[in-house]
Amino acid sequence: MRKIILIMILVFFGSKAAMAQWLLNFGSASTLQPGKVAFISGTGAQLTFIQNPSSTNFTPFLAHAGIRVGLFQGVDIGYRLCTVPLPYSSAGPSLGAATDVKIRLTPVGSEFQFSMIAGGGLAYVTLSGKSKTAWSPGGAVVLSRNISATTSLTLNGRYTESYIVTAIGGGHMNYARSIGGSLGLTHDISQILAISPEIGLFDLQGKLANVPTNGLGVQIGTVLKVNLNKALQKPKN
Repeated sequence: MRKIILIMILVFFGSKAAMAQWLLNFGSASTLQPGKVAFISGTGAQLTFIQNPSSTNFTPFLAHAGIRVGLFQGVDIGYRLCTVPLPYSSAGPSLGAATDVKIRLTPVGSEFQFSMIAGGGLAYVTLSGKSKTAWSPGGAVVLSRNISATTSLTLNGRYTESYIVTAIGGGHMNYARSIGGSLGLTHDISQILAISPEIGLFDLQGKLANVPTNGLGVQIGTVLKVNLNKALQKPKN
């Protein structure tokens, strides 16, 4: 019962904490064992095609880094610092923070792994040269399958909402909603190091200064993952 209550609390606060969230998952559906810690670091890019007014916006070198910690069997929590742009040419990217809770719903040894994620992040975006606060709750479902002893294939479906709450007109006149999916791989280079490339396609619906701005977005990126427990483990004599 204590485990269930704590999960509900984490999901609730995770979904409220929100902010400019990276849309790719960069990980499989499996969760860390209790007490285990992993670190990720990488970069990516975003390309958006806005229909009205018609514009194409490309933002390269979106750096991000994060940490995940296993809480219980089948539950872990993550926190990352990331650079995520809104899909508007007048909104510049900036550093933000995001947190999420992942709950694995399949047995640990299952051929297929399925999990659900809830969370969000907070960031300060540059809008027409002025800093504004943006927040983004979101959720995802993740399905993974091992295709070899060291490699897994992952499908990620995600929905996020980003609101520029301090812009003129508030969040209901300045927002972006994204729904879509991505395909990723996780390959274990060693017991300590793994690499995870991923690409996703998303439908964007939103407003900027109460003017509808809809279109499509593509994100691509790669992260390196470090198993900190293994990395810090003392070698046996």
